[in-house]
Amino acid sequence: MELHYFLTTNGSKGHKSFKEHAFDSFRDVIYLSGFPRSVAASLLLECYTIAKQSRMNIDVIHNCLDNSMEGIVLPDLKTAVMNVPLYEPRTDITTLFKNDALSLYHAQMEKAYDAFAEAKDIHDEWEKIYITSTDYAALDQFSKETVERLLSGHSTTHPGSICHRFFGSATINGSVDFINLLSSGTKRYFIKGRPGTGKSTFLKKVTAAACDKGFHVECYHCSFDPNSLDMVVIRELNLCLFDATAPHEYDPSLPSDEVLDVYAAAVKPDTDTVFAKEIKEIARCYRAAIDNAIKHIIAANEACLRAENDFGTQIDGDALMTLRKNIISRLLP
Repeated sequence: MELHYFLTTNGSKGHKSFKEHAFDSFRDVIYLSGFPRSVAASLLLECYTIAKQSRMNIDVIHNCLDNSMEGIVLPDLKTAVMNVPLYEPRTDITTLFKNDALSLYHAQMEKAYDAFAEAKDIHDEWEKIYITSTDYAALDQFSKETVERLLSGHSTTHPGSICHRFFGSATINGSVDFINLLSSGTKRYFIKGRPGTGKSTFLKKVTAAACDKGFHVECYHCSFDPNSLDMVVIRELNLCLFDATAPHEYDPSLPSDEVLDVYAAAVKPDTDTVFAKEIKEIARCYRAAIDNAIKHIIAANEACLRAENDFGTQIDGDALMTLRKNIISRLLP
């Protein structure tokens, strides 16, 4: 099985990371501190190719700025190699070097975070429209009945656990997501609704109930607002539920797919029509703020590439080759 996802993101809360506890149970994790992304991606691709040829399970971690390879995880061997990009907090000597391009990167990213924060404020106004039109008692009943239907009769003899990830990110190419996280035979539930109609709250209830029953739950957070959930995967049950509305809008494509429509379950049916004019304007302003954020991410990426090139020209090719061999021998003993 091959999974693709992000452990970091840039959004309305700034730069957020789930790297800290992602590998708590692993026996060996190799961190590449501040490697230029092109150098790291080449090294990681070599590790990926060897693991792929050996038919191992592989997790590919992507960089939230440009979607390049940022890490390779071999869950069966409990080993991983992760790059900590030049722009992320580190404690190596390069953090003490003055670099104008890297300073420009941080300045552009601050502007991107401001734009994302503006978009979040606009999104909050969007949510208010539906919050005032939602029957939360009906929503709570819908959630309880659905959780019972999904998990009734299922339990394990071991404690439950949760891992936290992002399946999407706002990159230089716009919103990118990896919805192909699912193995064949997985039951998929497409959650439909509107902003503020309780989709994330519902996913949190599923997570808590599944964890209480002893299952390992993969929680995929919203890159724009990490406090919200976009998807929950319970592989022991071959079960996946995800927010299938914009910006990651998907519709059922398999006979076993099922839609969970929280709008139909708990929102006044004429809300879209009554507030059509307001919703259209809010959506326009929201999209403009997101586009502005992406513009600054593109500028930040260009500055970061210049900074990485400054450090990359100092790399000793022979030393890099030795490092590659050492990493592969540790990752794939």
